[in-house]
Amino acid sequence: MNNTKPIVLITGVSSGIGRATAGYLASKGMNVFGTVIEPVDGIQLHQDGYSILSMDVRDTESVRFAVNRVLEAAQRIDVLINNAGISFSRSLEEMDIHDARQILEVNTLGPLRVIQSVLPSMRNNMRGLIINTTSIGGQIAIPFDGMYSASKFALEGLSEALSLELIPFGVKVVILEPGDINTGMSAKPSSGSKTNEKSPYFRYQTAAHNAAIKNEQTGSSPLIIARKIEDIMGERQPSLRYVGGTLLERLMIPLKRLLPARIFEHLVARQYKLK
Repeated sequence: MNNTKPIVLITGVSSGIGRATAGYLASKGMNVFGTVIEPVDGIQLHQDGYSILSMDVRDTESVRFAVNRVLEAAQRIDVLINNAGISFSRSLEEMDIHDARQILEVNTLGPLRVIQSVLPSMRNNMRGLIINTTSIGGQIAIPFDGMYSASKFALEGLSEALSLELIPFGVKVVILEPGDINTGMSAKPSSGSKTNEKSPYFRYQTAAHNAAIKNEQTGSSPLIIARKIEDIMGERQPSLRYVGGTLLERLMIPLKRLLPARIFEHLVARQYKLK
C-alpha cells in the first residue's frame, strides 16, 4: 500500500465480522466504506467512523451503482473485502432449491459481481488488494450446512483462479478463512432449522445445529479477524490463504490433508454430535 490513507470497501457491515472490521479499520485512520442491504440515502457516516451505503450483492446494477458512488467519492478503491454472506441450515435432501440459489447468489456470485465492478479501477492503477472471506467451511464441509460449504468451496476456487489472472496487473488476491467466530450467525432465525420434527434428519440436525451454536458462542471475537485483515494489508507480498481462529482451527485444514479421509470424516462427525 502507498503512504496515503487506504480506501477500503467492505460488503456486509450490518453485523458480525463486517461491522467489527469496518469500525476497527476506521479507528486506524483508514477511509472505510461499508455496504448494507437496507436502503440508505446516498453515503452516510456511521457512528463508528466509517461510511455506509446500500448494496445488494445479488443485483448487478445495485453493485455497480454502489461501487461507482465510492469511486466518485474517493477516486479509487485500494482494498476490497468481500464479506457479505448467508446460510440456511438444513439437510441437503430437504434443501429448497430456491434457498440453495440464494446462498450461491450471495456467497459466490455476489463477490464475483463486486470484483467485476471494482477491478477496472484497480487494473488501471496497477495495484490493489482483494480479500475474499470464505470460511474453514470452505475447506471442510459442514453437515447440515452443505450449501454454505458448497458456496465457500466455489469462492475458494474462484479466488485461486482470480489470483493467477491478476498477476500481470499487480492486484493481489487473498483468501481469508475464519473459524468459529462469535457473531451469533448460527442462532439467527434465517440460519436455523426448518426441518420438520417428523423428518428422519430432525434428531441429527438439531444436535449438529446446537453444536454449531455452542462452537460460535465459545469462538473468537470478530476483532480477531479485523486485526488479521489489518496485518494482511500491511504485508508487501501477502500469502494466498490465511486461517483466522483458534490454534485448533488453524490445524484442522492441514490435518485434513494428513489423515485418511474417513478418519477425518469421523472426527468431524463427532464434533457435530453425529456419532
